[in-house]
Amino acid sequence: MAGTTDQVADPTRALVVEWSLCGIAAAASRFIPVPLVDDAVKGRATQYAVHRTLKAHDRTFDEDAVEVLWDGTEGTGGQWLRAIRSVPRRILFFPVRKYVAIFGSVRGVPNDVMRVVLLGRTVNRAIARNGWLANGSDPKTLQGEAFRIRYAYEQVVEYQDLRLLRGALSDGLSQGRGLTRQAVTYARDAFARDKESRLEPGGEVQKSAQDVAAVLRRPEIVEELAEYDRRIDEQLGRAHT
Repeated sequence: MAGTTDQVADPTRALVVEWSLCGIAAAASRFIPVPLVDDAVKGRATQYAVHRTLKAHDRTFDEDAVEVLWDGTEGTGGQWLRAIRSVPRRILFFPVRKYVAIFGSVRGVPNDVMRVVLLGRTVNRAIARNGWLANGSDPKTLQGEAFRIRYAYEQVVEYQDLRLLRGALSDGLSQGRGLTRQAVTYARDAFARDKESRLEPGGEVQKSAQDVAAVLRRPEIVEELAEYDRRIDEQLGRAHT
């Protein structure tokens, strides 16, 4: 991605690919025909995108303090995680169907991927530009900053026209042969259990995540993301005054 306002360093390509992998897993939850498991996968994948962003900036605090970043400003309080712990283990290993749907063409999939990528980008920017979520901050400060970051993200995603980005992601995610089935397998194996997730799926999932990272470097998308960054900065500045 090209440079953004206020000379904030671009997120590394490796981090963008990690966000994309988490986004693909979150989107793949749409194909999981098991109640609770689908929400749990989406929630864990989103959480892991935030986790990797914090780790990229050497943040070492207890991440429970910033749970609102992935749970949202309504504060579900990790209900999906508590729910998944009550689901019989045999359900977590449900057979993966042979899906015929083209991943990127399924309604909602590009939006799911986009939202996870933009959440990671927003957290990254708040840390890199504003120095928020610093190690050594007390839990109340961390909670307050996390709430402001999440609120800014929700406001910009809700009101900015991001159809160009969604369309580009849809095209990119529609190219992978067999991506849907591989994405569901990956999402289930990596995020449907209460354990450390992995971000090295290989195959079409890995290739598609790299394709998403490439989409974000297209000149027209870079321009749209620059406007996104500007709006995020404006929201965060408003929240911090």
